[in-house]
Amino acid sequence: MDTLWLALLAILVMGYFALAGFDYGTGLLLPFTRDRAAALRRMTPFFLGNEVWLVAAVGVLFAAFPRLEGELLSGSHTVFTIVLGGLVLFMASVQLRLWFGLIFLGALAVAVGWGLFVASLSGVPWFVGAALMPALFALHGMTFQSRSRLFGLTALACALPVPLAFSSHPVEGLMAGPDTLAMLSWVAIPILPLVVILQWSIVAISPR
Repeated sequence: MDTLWLALLAILVMGYFALAGFDYGTGLLLPFTRDRAAALRRMTPFFLGNEVWLVAAVGVLFAAFPRLEGELLSGSHTVFTIVLGGLVLFMASVQLRLWFGLIFLGALAVAVGWGLFVASLSGVPWFVGAALMPALFALHGMTFQSRSRLFGLTALACALPVPLAFSSHPVEGLMAGPDTLAMLSWVAIPILPLVVILQWSIVAISPR
């Protein structure tokens, strides 16, 4: 059961970074994009749905790993403040069609924040993480906007850093009890495949 929930958390985290990565990448590329309005129109049908993966991952984290979130947040309050601030700025700026510079700043804050989180998990220098995630997101946004065949590859590149950095951390004693996990499984196992199929269908059929 522990393995099942670890796999579920990993899938949700990877889904978030693989799908929301091109949203942030689009925002990071706006200062260098000639037709910024067109770039946003290609991205807009996806970005709210992509954030659902993050909400689901946080839900699983709190429900199935009630003590793990304390471990992750310990010493990382500044990092998550940067991420949350960037998310609010990015989503509000896109929805309200505010100044393109605010969209860029929101995407940059999210990308740098997640990069700092990867650095804190993996032990690499902070500036490596702060540069890595913005670069991966920008590359992913580029393949999305250009309809490149490398889109799947850049999605994988965005999806892997956080799970890989987290894989070295022990989770023994941080998970909920077996009865709680079993009860949660009746909710999560039927719903997750439906979410994956729905999200993939939206990405596959929506025009870019």
